[in-house]
Amino acid sequence: MKNNKALLLLIGFLLSIVALSALFLYLFQMEVATPAEQPSTEPEYDYPLTIHFIDAGQGDATLIEGPDFTILIDAGRHDDERVIRYLNSTRVDHLDLLIGTHPHSDHIGQFSQILNRYPVDEVWMSGELHTTYTFERALDAILASDAAYREPRAGERYEVGSATLDVFHPAELIGDLNNGSIVVKLTFSELAVLFMGDAELPAELEILNRHHPVQADILKIGHHGSSSSSSIPFIEEVNPQAAIYSAGRDNTYGHPHFEVISRLLDRDIGVYGTDRNGTMRLFSDGQTYTLRNDQRILSRGTLSKMVLYDP
Repeated sequence: MKNNKALLLLIGFLLSIVALSALFLYLFQMEVATPAEQPSTEPEYDYPLTIHFIDAGQGDATLIEGPDFTILIDAGRHDDERVIRYLNSTRVDHLDLLIGTHPHSDHIGQFSQILNRYPVDEVWMSGELHTTYTFERALDAILASDAAYREPRAGERYEVGSATLDVFHPAELIGDLNNGSIVVKLTFSELAVLFMGDAELPAELEILNRHHPVQADILKIGHHGSSSSSSIPFIEEVNPQAAIYSAGRDNTYGHPHFEVISRLLDRDIGVYGTDRNGTMRLFSDGQTYTLRNDQRILSRGTLSKMVLYDP
């Protein structure tokens, strides 16, 4: 009889442990649930501005949709159709402006497909020349289209619908494709986003020496996060709340470089890349913004304070 009681007590003790373990697991799952795993109450398309940082592999492309403008900055790689496929999945039916920051094939790779598929009002290129078939195809597509063509220069300002584009670089042709990249700041209401193309340290120094107002809320860092870009003086002058880079997962260049990520994180700047997060979208009303990928919110807040989530 005593043995039976002892056995019953042991069984009861084990059942209690199982019950407590199940309760702990349930509470733990509730605690760590990410915003994307919870029912969304956020009407994404109620925001007048959406910026798509497209996962273009080891390439670059950013789609900007506003209430009265659509802009594409760079067009991905020549050997990867993710950018044109992404555009086809959106509601975009024309582009007010197509910018090729410089002629490398990982930035203008799908220019010809895009110009053949969508009506484009105007094309910007740096004016630097290249000898690749991809560059020749891009030029042929521009000539065959009805798009106007422009080579913007530092100090110029353009209005595209309700967006303002300030050009900070280049001031002139320099014969260097990366350092001749078009650098432009987009301003929508109170939100400012700085796009660096593949501009490196020499270009950053020129921009600083010309005293352009580079301060921005979001920095699209140069050259896929390479250590040849994003110098400390430049980062501190821009003083962004978040930095975004485009890079392919496990790419052979080692992008983004550790030094760049450290410089940004040491200054409490949130860093988000397409290699880790895939395509990211920034929604804004010009006063607040939310950055998210398909799974969860990455950061959100007002222009004076951003709330960062674990990337």
